[in-house]
Amino acid sequence: MKQILSHFPPFHVLEDHDFAWLESIGQKKHYESGMVLIGESKSDSHLYICFSGNLAVTMLPLEADKEELITFSAGEIIGENLLLDHQGATVTVKESAELLVLPKQQLTNRLKQDREFAARFYHLVSICLSDRLRKLTKLMAARNVKEGEPLRKVLVVFATLNDSDIAWMVANGVAEKAALGNTLIKQEQPVPAVYLLLEGMLGIYVSIPQNGSVVEKEIAKRVKGEILGEMSFVDGGVASASVKSLENAWVLALPQKMLAAKFKEDYGFAERFYRSLALILSNRCLDLLIRGSLADSSQSSIEMLSEDIEVEDELDLDLLEGTAIAGSRFDWMINQLRR
Repeated sequence: MKQILSHFPPFHVLEDHDFAWLESIGQKKHYESGMVLIGESKSDSHLYICFSGNLAVTMLPLEADKEELITFSAGEIIGENLLLDHQGATVTVKESAELLVLPKQQLTNRLKQDREFAARFYHLVSICLSDRLRKLTKLMAARNVKEGEPLRKVLVVFATLNDSDIAWMVANGVAEKAALGNTLIKQEQPVPAVYLLLEGMLGIYVSIPQNGSVVEKEIAKRVKGEILGEMSFVDGGVASASVKSLENAWVLALPQKMLAAKFKEDYGFAERFYRSLALILSNRCLDLLIRGSLADSSQSSIEMLSEDIEVEDELDLDLLEGTAIAGSRFDWMINQLRR
């Protein structure tokens, strides 16, 4: 199994004994075209790694003439949403496929018991999701489909990290001002840090080819409490979009090299951070699928901001279930940085 998976770049984060353990609990299975792998009517209790074949995100009921924008192929993880405790889109086998089937319960138990393994595995999941979101963002931008503002996404990192993690970020991060019109991140360029937006509003723009020229389209807005640059951090790639200040903004920059060094010495922090990023990336993918009519909104546990709500400077934390502690941590961080 290692010989197969090691050819796929995301799996370089795993170690030999990780591959051996996955092989010991997994079972290689063949799936014929047309089979529903993950869906509303199925009791999903497994995670899958694709060895060969092709799978597609589809709608229910299946529509033969519906264009399939999102596909999974060799080297991709399918069903990772089960580890993140939320629903995903329907996945159907498009071409006969060979998959490694991993029991969710055994995998979940190992993730809870072994922080080093958990850090590497959530990193792997984050890389796969980052690659998926990069492709999906460009496809949806070409169709004028914009991301929404899932409430769960805003403070998920602070709900997952602990107090000492937040204190480390305050002590080691760099608070920076981003004046109106400044470009914080430029598409197709390296991203030096992960940014936490403390104040202000940022616009997300993607440049795509259209009618023989390159057109820049706004695909989303980001407000207080957002994380930016996380995709480049998890997969080591360049920026998939440009980020510009729509008003005077204030960010906390966490340099990538500094974060990577911290994770090597603190697997607990790494596990919590990568898990929170995986949840964010998974939610963003599902949000775009819903908005692009490739998934049903009833499948999602994400709470969306109403389209007619004006974004305020202060977040209404009462709307967020279970995020009172996260909100307190965020407020504490801002107060510390203002001193």
